[in-house]
Amino acid sequence: MIKIGISQCDNLCAAELVRVLINHPDVELKWVLSNQGDGSRLDDIVPGIVGETALTTTSHVMSTDVDVVFLCGPRKELPAQLEILNLPQQCHVIDMSGCHNLHYGKDSVWRYGMSEMQRRLLVHDTHMVTLPGNVAMAALLAMMPMARNLMLNSPLRLTVGMGSAAFPSDGGKTIDGMTADQWAQDQQQEIVYALEQCQASFNQPVQLAINPLDDEPRTIKVEAQFHCGADENMIRELYEQYYSDHNFVFMVDRPITSAEVENTNKCLISLAKDEHSGLCTVRAIMDVLLKGGAGNAVHIMNLMFGLHEKVGLALKATGC
Repeated sequence: MIKIGISQCDNLCAAELVRVLINHPDVELKWVLSNQGDGSRLDDIVPGIVGETALTTTSHVMSTDVDVVFLCGPRKELPAQLEILNLPQQCHVIDMSGCHNLHYGKDSVWRYGMSEMQRRLLVHDTHMVTLPGNVAMAALLAMMPMARNLMLNSPLRLTVGMGSAAFPSDGGKTIDGMTADQWAQDQQQEIVYALEQCQASFNQPVQLAINPLDDEPRTIKVEAQFHCGADENMIRELYEQYYSDHNFVFMVDRPITSAEVENTNKCLISLAKDEHSGLCTVRAIMDVLLKGGAGNAVHIMNLMFGLHEKVGLALKATGC
């Protein structure tokens, strides 16, 4: 059994992580830190798990008794959390805060937690993983086959719709200690940085607009537009081939609804091209708390420990 510790379970994404891990067949949840202090019942903090666990929160952790720690707190609190935890070198760490998303690569101890971008690295000798931001994750899934085939050679316009579950209780006025504009800029920088890792020649301007989805709280949608000389069938074939051996990303050739991805770890992608103008439009949709956060974190953990990618992530769609 993989022994798990969770630092900070006081946000929606962390609660979703607890719900997934509670039912994962190969893990044991050893301890959970919470701002509510010692002795709080986990099923009083995390909705939907009554009867699943008698675990209580603690401020006294034994980092040596776990195999992996999920860091779920705000990025501004991460340095203090790491100091408190004092994790041993052999402990795996999955950072869900986005603190290290511009500080990964061959010269860093951190790896970027996006299997569709670098699965092989995540499987072999990886201990420190930083997860993509949810906006960056959706945008990169929409663009990854183009970047890997060196075909992003025009300005890129990204329009993102996000459900309320991705924003804090103040309605998004501040996110991770940043204003909404600062946070959007941070996501844009992450997208550009990741694209440059995939396509070294990428030097195009990226325009990013993020808008709320008032009636779809768990959903994140992205529409990516760019110009490309290849015809639609060729582009579609590139996407089909790229994602053919990935377990959570699927191409569809029809309009996609939120109900098809809510409460799942799936990302669905559709594309269309105006052959007259050369404008290609790629649309991606996923659950902001799962594929955009907790589900991806568990996916990465499965890779790190040699499990099948889908273990514990056969989650239920709403269907309506």
